[in-house]
Amino acid sequence: MKKPGDQRQHRIRRKNWIVLALLVTFVVAVFAYSFLHVGREARPDPAPATTQP
Repeated sequence: MKKPGDQRQHRIRRKNWIVLALLVTFVVAVFAYSFLHVGREARPDPAPATTQP
């Protein structure tokens, strides 16, 4: 039979993994958004050619 302290430690470790997974997901999402935005800025949409009289 496990000690109550072991069960508490197991719950804390599980919560830590969940928080770590959420943090990693957030960081990856921010980097992906940033790189996509930089890519769009590097390749701007071609502007229609304007002719001056």
